[in-house]
Amino acid sequence: MPISLDCVLCLARQSLEASRFATQDESIHTTVLKKVFALLQEKGFTNIPPLVAQDVQRIIRHETQNNDPYAVPKYRSNQLMLDLIDSLFDRVHKSENPIHAAVQLAIAGNSIDFAVRGDWTDESILNAIETAMSKPINGNVDKFISCVKKAKHILYLLDNSGEIVCDRVLIEELLRFFPDVKITAVVRGTAVLNDVTIDDANQIGLGKIVDVIDNGNDAVGTILEQCGKPFLDVFKTTNMIIAKGLANYETLIEYTPEQIPQTICYLFKAKCPFISKYAGIKLGDPALIITENGEF
Repeated sequence: MPISLDCVLCLARQSLEASRFATQDESIHTTVLKKVFALLQEKGFTNIPPLVAQDVQRIIRHETQNNDPYAVPKYRSNQLMLDLIDSLFDRVHKSENPIHAAVQLAIAGNSIDFAVRGDWTDESILNAIETAMSKPINGNVDKFISCVKKAKHILYLLDNSGEIVCDRVLIEELLRFFPDVKITAVVRGTAVLNDVTIDDANQIGLGKIVDVIDNGNDAVGTILEQCGKPFLDVFKTTNMIIAKGLANYETLIEYTPEQIPQTICYLFKAKCPFISKYAGIKLGDPALIITENGEF
């Protein structure tokens, strides 16, 4: 997916917001922006957006000497959603179709994205999730369920903090209805933006439900060439991938069916005008895109 002018502006905004999370020193903010602008000028239009974002976040971590600028908002968003988990399960279980409701919740959780905006509050997070829950999913949930029924081992690529609690609800529902399927959840190898790491998975208790591994990399999304061998070894044993978020969509669509033979189910909220247009989905809509690359 080629980068757009909107991507460049978004990355510049992200760099300032992240550096402000990391430090109050305005001289460092200035240094970060200068280096990010130089990076964008050098290769901002030659790489896909997640690769450029990876370099931007490396600049931020190096210049601020803060390896996890989003640590505080990540923890808070996880705790906010974790405090609500009983009511989330109750909402799903009382619905006419619990898996449909759990899928909708997981996609709604993708609203919590500090790459899109950095001024989230508890109230705005909950409002964004409720708004997303009220919209019909752009995609075929029954087909998703059919794919899960045929799967033996699902690789669940996680995305953002806070959102991971909604993913836990979906994972538990899938295991409740399909107890024979194996699910392995994947987090980032290093802190980047508000993407989840093993610390986030531990905070919300996901490791007590399924195996959790990291991908050995600090990129947003999943770039197979950069992922660690332990992740790739597990990747080869799966026959279905659930990929959460815009960055996983942006990166994985770059691969051919020969490179990724598994069926991929992309779950995300269409928060970016560029990606919305590319995917043919209305901005703000919950999206479920299924790519059946191979046979089960």
